[in-house]
Amino acid sequence: MIDDDNFAQTWYVFWILPLIFIGLNLFMVPKYDGTLYTGRILQIYIVVSLVLLIILALFYALFLLMANSLNQNARLQKENYLLSIQQERYTNLCNAIEETRQARHDMRHHFLQLSSMAEAGDLEKIKEYLYNVIQKIPTMHMHFCKNQVIDSVISYYCALAERNTIPFHVQIDLPAQISVDETDFCLVLSNLLENALEASLKTAKFRQRIDIKIYRHASNLILIQIENAFDGKIQQKHGIFLSSKRNENGIGIQSVRHIVEKTGGGCDFTYDNGIFTAKIMLRPCINS
Repeated sequence: MIDDDNFAQTWYVFWILPLIFIGLNLFMVPKYDGTLYTGRILQIYIVVSLVLLIILALFYALFLLMANSLNQNARLQKENYLLSIQQERYTNLCNAIEETRQARHDMRHHFLQLSSMAEAGDLEKIKEYLYNVIQKIPTMHMHFCKNQVIDSVISYYCALAERNTIPFHVQIDLPAQISVDETDFCLVLSNLLENALEASLKTAKFRQRIDIKIYRHASNLILIQIENAFDGKIQQKHGIFLSSKRNENGIGIQSVRHIVEKTGGGCDFTYDNGIFTAKIMLRPCINS
């Protein structure tokens, strides 16, 4: 209970009855030892002490039940918050992916429009049209793997890295269809890459880098390794990474742990010599 952060608030009420118990015991202790053997004082003292002890034991039991209930509620609230963060991040990512797909789909119509303008010989209008189109097309022109969803996620973060001139290296070997849930994969990948980008932006320019390796193992497992340089201090509490932006647990890694544990996979996070390494093993969802 001491090691569990969720119990912290319940400790404030724990001390009330034990303090009363100690106070009553001190109050009942006779000033002179001989007083105990006067009449029935000793019997009354023993009975009162046993009653107080039973009350204290019942209090401990009630406190444990109360603490477990409060702790369970705290865990559920934290899990709901985590899921809401995941949903928001996934929605934003889906919007970016859909925007890219739409832009690619619209290219055919743009070419038809340009062809019509070229036949009319209106060079200035062509220039203006091209300028407007280029401004609207996301800079996600890279291609990394056959799976379109995963490819779009990596392209999105690669574009962000290029925008901030952060070296972004990818080694990936995935087919069009993968054995693990694509939603879980995207959430894990986006959380890790977002953390890597945030850490890179706080790192000296000459040290910045993000290295990604993704490949299949034993036909149904997918292994992910992401390395990034970092400056500063990484804080942990009871094996949980703390956020560098606020005084609480980091949401990104918590989200990754939650998804990996849900699917029966594994994860390992290490940092040494200014390099943070995340190693993830994803497997098909147990329910599927």
